[in-house]
Amino acid sequence: MIEVQKGVAEAENTLEELGIDQLPIVPSEVVDIISSNDFRVVMEVHDFSSKKILGKAQGNKNAALIYINKNIPDIGRFNFTAAHEVGHVCMHIMPQKKMFFECGNKELSNAFNDPIERQANGFASGLLMPKQLIKKLTDGEINWENISRISSVCASSLEATLRRMLLLSKDPTALVIHQNGEFKRFVVSDNFEFYVENYPLSSNQRELLVDVKEQSYPSCFDEVDASDWVNPQYRGDKLERLYVSSILLNDGFSYSLITYDDDCFSDQ
Repeated sequence: MIEVQKGVAEAENTLEELGIDQLPIVPSEVVDIISSNDFRVVMEVHDFSSKKILGKAQGNKNAALIYINKNIPDIGRFNFTAAHEVGHVCMHIMPQKKMFFECGNKELSNAFNDPIERQANGFASGLLMPKQLIKKLTDGEINWENISRISSVCASSLEATLRRMLLLSKDPTALVIHQNGEFKRFVVSDNFEFYVENYPLSSNQRELLVDVKEQSYPSCFDEVDASDWVNPQYRGDKLERLYVSSILLNDGFSYSLITYDDDCFSDQ
């Protein structure tokens, strides 16, 4: 998390130095501003032969070139990839720490432990969603209505938006992702203390899904049995209940926010 925070801070400092204070932040426009006679930076879209490559950044002491895969279908994913590569230019190529990057899903995942890639992910998050600008959009509570609003204004994905909000919140929160009811993966805040189970969605959990293709993103949570989602035992504490808010997206994907507070624990 320290490396991610370093990247976030670098991006926000860069925006302040460039005088960029309006959303959305467009990575290609940032590139145009940071490019100069002393250090030229160019961003281009490219049709990579390998679908595994989302972005590239390479350079020398005088210039850098960024390639973004033009076949990335989701605008949020496209923008995050572009911002990630801008991060490599600003944090690694310009100071000549490393001069070539080839990035795919692994490198753009916060589960990847390479500190340089985590810095670039933090930079992308801070560039697209700077704290001082996004805090004006919502009340700061982590719920789907707020996540959707920031995502829409910043042209970022729901997951990237949630990750950014987790850095700004003290509430223990996890995102559990399923596709067609089958468990895919999860994202947790640093203070979420319980192990998320890799269960498929039950019939009761499916009934709580809000189809956001037809309905508004919800701001409310349902109260459920904690063992439906996590191992409820941790260091002598027992979690009896959780708050969950689940949405249904395209291609069978469902995203579930789960959180808890002091009232969710057993008295014993």
